[in-house]
Amino acid sequence: MEKDITKKIKPFIVYSIPVILLIAVVAIFGVYKWNQGKGIININDAKLTSAKVMVVAQNDGTLTELLVNDGDKVEAGQVIAKMKVVVTPEQIEALQKAYDEAKANYDNLEQQVKASMVVSQPAVTSTTVSTGDVAAAQARLDAAAANKQKMDKLYSIGAVSATQYAEAQSEYAAAQSALAAASTPQVVQQQSSAPTTSAPSKELSEALATAQIQLNQAKAALDQAQSDDNYADITAPVSGIIYLTDFKQGDELKQGDVFINVGNTKNLWIEAPLTEEQYAKVHQGQFVHYSIDGMDLTGTVLEVTHQDSEDEENKNLTTAAKISFPDELKDKILPGTDAIVQITIDR
Repeated sequence: MEKDITKKIKPFIVYSIPVILLIAVVAIFGVYKWNQGKGIININDAKLTSAKVMVVAQNDGTLTELLVNDGDKVEAGQVIAKMKVVVTPEQIEALQKAYDEAKANYDNLEQQVKASMVVSQPAVTSTTVSTGDVAAAQARLDAAAANKQKMDKLYSIGAVSATQYAEAQSEYAAAQSALAAASTPQVVQQQSSAPTTSAPSKELSEALATAQIQLNQAKAALDQAQSDDNYADITAPVSGIIYLTDFKQGDELKQGDVFINVGNTKNLWIEAPLTEEQYAKVHQGQFVHYSIDGMDLTGTVLEVTHQDSEDEENKNLTTAAKISFPDELKDKILPGTDAIVQITIDR
C-alpha cells in the first residue's frame, strides 16, 4: 500500500523556500557590493612597445647608404647602413700610437720566446767492448788457473804454506772478475752534431699569439684610417624593428649622433597612456585584460611611469602603465601594434 508523503514534505517545502530566497538575495547583494568595490579603466590607444637600442655614429662622417626602412625587422649583426668616415689627424696619430705599442709588445714577447728556447748538444750513447782488454784478462786468468792447479797439489802434500795457497786462490778469483768486466760492453756518450732546442712554455706561446692578433688588428685599423676608401658598415646591435630618425641618406653625422633606433623584440610590453585621474588609481600588480592583433590576453601592471610636464595638454602622454606581455608571442607581433586595455582597479 502506497503512502502519501505530500503532507509530510509540505511543511518542509513551505519553510525552505524563504530560506533559499534569502540566501539568493544575500549572494546577489554580495556580488553587487563586490562589483561596487571594483572598477574598470578602459584605454583604447595602448600599443605594444619595445626597448629601443640606439645606433650611434662612432666617428664623424657621411651617411652614404641606408639599407633599411622604418618598421623593417632585422637580425643582430645585419648591415643596416654604410658611412664614409672622416678621420682626423689626431685619430690617425692615436691609431699610429696603438700600432707602435702593439708592435713593441709583440717584439718583446718574441725575444722572450727565443730566450726560452735553450740550445743543447744532446749526448749520443753507444756500447763498446775492448778486444785488447779481453785478451789481457784471459791471459791473466789462464796464468792464475795454472798457478792455482799447481798450488792445489803442493798444498795437498804440505809443500807450501796455507798463506801461499790462499794467495793463489785469491788471484784466480780476481782474474775471473777481471775477465768478466772486460767482456761487459761499456756505455760511451758522444755529442751529436745536430743541436736541439726546447719549446717555450704554453703561457708564453699563447701570449705571443694574442700579441700577433692585436698587432694585426692595430695595423688594419691604421691602414683603413690612412686609406682614401674609408667606409664603415653599420650593423644592427640586436634583433628587432627599425625606427629611423630624422637623418637621411647623404646627411653629415657627428660622433655620438643617434641616427637609427632598433626596437628590441626580446623586450616587449604593452604601454597604456594614463590621464592624471587614472594615474592616481593604477598601481603595480593590478590585473589587466587586453586585446591585440585579434587575441584576448591577460597580464599585470609591471610599472607606472609619471613625469611632470609644463604642457598641460600633453601631460597625459608622459604618464603610462607598463603591462606584461607573453614571452611566447614576442616573435609573432610587431612593436607598434595597437591594443585595447582594461585595467581592474579598486574604487
